[in-house]
Amino acid sequence: TLVAGVRHDRARSKTEGAPAVVDTAWTFKVGLIGEVGYGLSPYLSYSEAFQPVSGINPRTGEPYVPTRGRQYEGGVKWQPQRGILVTAAYYDIVEQNRPTNDPADPINVFQTGEVTSKGFEIEGAFDLPGNFQLTAAYSHNNARVSESLYTYEEGERVNDVPRDQASLWAVKAVPLGADALLRLGAGVRHIGNTRSTGPTSAITTPSYTLVDALVSVDWNRWTAAVNASNLFDKSYFTACRTFGDCFSGNRRYVVASLGYRF
Repeated sequence: TLVAGVRHDRARSKTEGAPAVVDTAWTFKVGLIGEVGYGLSPYLSYSEAFQPVSGINPRTGEPYVPTRGRQYEGGVKWQPQRGILVTAAYYDIVEQNRPTNDPADPINVFQTGEVTSKGFEIEGAFDLPGNFQLTAAYSHNNARVSESLYTYEEGERVNDVPRDQASLWAVKAVPLGADALLRLGAGVRHIGNTRSTGPTSAITTPSYTLVDALVSVDWNRWTAAVNASNLFDKSYFTACRTFGDCFSGNRRYVVASLGYRF
């Protein structure tokens, strides 16, 4: 299967006290996947990105230019039997003109010359005996600044971007008569440490692991569910930066919902 596409964007933005800015771009994408037997389907893809950045640089008075990017990706999907799907992928991404806070002036934003991101992802989804569903995933992302207005950050990790992430989620389905189904789910998420590099120093924000949970009931066309993120109300920081501020992670968050399928 071959997929190819082309897209044209035209974006107009206006900042008070400055003339309007119009940005345009053509971007392309192409992807190829094929089944080679034994449940294996390798694939390759290439895509481009364009994202306008609103506002004006307070130091120069010039409007920000759009971010541009390109991505190569290759991987394989493996489905040895019904109820099992494993996907593995490797990617190589380049992003230019990325907005970044200025370590010397926190209220200023500059656009980093170039950021590269290379890594891999693996994910598996399994239907197990006893009405269990299991999903596991792991990703490794080596994101670094390859070109910058500030030479001290070239070759360093991109600020606030974790290198490793992993998750495990399990759901048990329990029939409640002919028309109702109870689902009980729980899982863990691990977010690796992040790095912030300044002109004279660098700091590391520790990794953290959170637990989530789900209880839902399906009855005919109705679904009632309660989802809990950070079930044990863990306190943690998502990122700390060299110029002094830290960002607290979300505390326990519980959502109840009621849905009807038409």
